[in-house]
Amino acid sequence: MNRLEQAIQNLLWNARWVMLLPVVGLLAGAVYFAVQTGLEVWRALGSGSLEKALPLMVGAVDLALLASVLIIFALGLYELFIAEIRRPEGGLNNVLVVKSLNDLKTKLGQVILMILIVKFFEKAQAFGPKAALDFLFYAGAVALLGAALWLVQAEKSGK
Repeated sequence: MNRLEQAIQNLLWNARWVMLLPVVGLLAGAVYFAVQTGLEVWRALGSGSLEKALPLMVGAVDLALLASVLIIFALGLYELFIAEIRRPEGGLNNVLVVKSLNDLKTKLGQVILMILIVKFFEKAQAFGPKAALDFLFYAGAVALLGAALWLVQAEKSGK
């Protein structure tokens, strides 16, 4: 291997450190959404009534899931491009391990599905049926959510 080729390979290998910028940004976003989750829960606890607290708590779940997406993505990018993260014994070994881009995609897809389900139930709180067909559409949407969860679970257990 000549010197030019070696220099190019070294440059390309060291270019992986550029991925630290999005990793740090994603972690900062995760911290932001985690703090917002805490504030939302605090507002819900201080609201004084179930009617006011329930939408706030659903919003807090949504924010917490968004924070988890950002953490999973940040850790996944770090492990894929920079280095393997050493985990303490007995830690969350199965949740945050990312061995390939497909593995990262699968983990993110599962969390995004949960975010969509939470958003669906946020919107369902304001559901005001006007006809019998509205109930049928609502039941169909719930059935589709159940099928999506079943498919995700079947895919996980099939591995």
